[in-house]
Amino acid sequence: MRIAHLVITYTNPLQTERMIRRMAHAQFDFYIHVDKKMDIAGHLYLAKMPNVYFIKDRVNVVWGGYNTVEAIFRSIKEIFNKGIQYDYIHLMSGQDYPIKTAPCIYQFFEENAGKEFLELEHFDDWADEAYPRITEYHLTNYHFPGRYYVQKLMNKLLPTRESPIKMEFYGSSMFWALSSPCLKSIITLMDNNPRFRRFMQFTWGSDEFLFQTLVMNSSFKQQVVNNNLLYLDRVKGAPHPNILTNNHLQELMGSDKLFARKFDLAKDASILGSIDKYLDSAESCNPAVAAARSIIAQNKPA
Repeated sequence: MRIAHLVITYTNPLQTERMIRRMAHAQFDFYIHVDKKMDIAGHLYLAKMPNVYFIKDRVNVVWGGYNTVEAIFRSIKEIFNKGIQYDYIHLMSGQDYPIKTAPCIYQFFEENAGKEFLELEHFDDWADEAYPRITEYHLTNYHFPGRYYVQKLMNKLLPTRESPIKMEFYGSSMFWALSSPCLKSIITLMDNNPRFRRFMQFTWGSDEFLFQTLVMNSSFKQQVVNNNLLYLDRVKGAPHPNILTNNHLQELMGSDKLFARKFDLAKDASILGSIDKYLDSAESCNPAVAAARSIIAQNKPA
């Protein structure tokens, strides 16, 4: 079992370094995509760490725009082209942190090989703005004077948009842990369907629904566990999760998740020290793995 952790980041490299050190494991590799609009120089020292690589084909990530998905797809392709056989690729941000030890995380994936971990809800249940994300035109990726006027005009004059591939749409959090066979099938579908890819380029927030939709409309649907293994303190409908602090420690350590976000060293660095202290005192993986197993019990494959 070998796992590639794909870290999409634009934030503090010291925080990313700390996360990688906490997760260090012989079977874990880390691939870092630094937003192209950011100066990568401050991150490059991380390449001196064991099993750390930088994504070369960087993308200017636009919040809510298709470029976020484009960055993820390019990164996945680069990981596969590395020539290392990975069982899973796990998508993370630079503001994530493990709340289980690296051996426990490895054991969890080893015991659940072949399952696909991502959160999802059908568009009918997910959010009020779910369908407008795909039925209306969104020029989020583009920057020119009058962009929003043009977008409004397009939605007034042009027909309601329909996907060129008939499928049910699902959405939730952008983060997931998916098997290599599943991701290869997704990449093949996207590469072989340029009309669908172009359709997605004019959606909003595709990072929060494209992977869920493609997995749930594939043969891998039966292996889906409706859980992305990530603890968030987020009010439904809020644009961003709350920053985690020491006030969250008890809940974090009692969680059955493997990872958590969102941490910010500038807001509360002590929480990471508290997590480290707790994990360093753990005598074995048994309690952690037992808790994580409840994820499977509560979220059986769809």
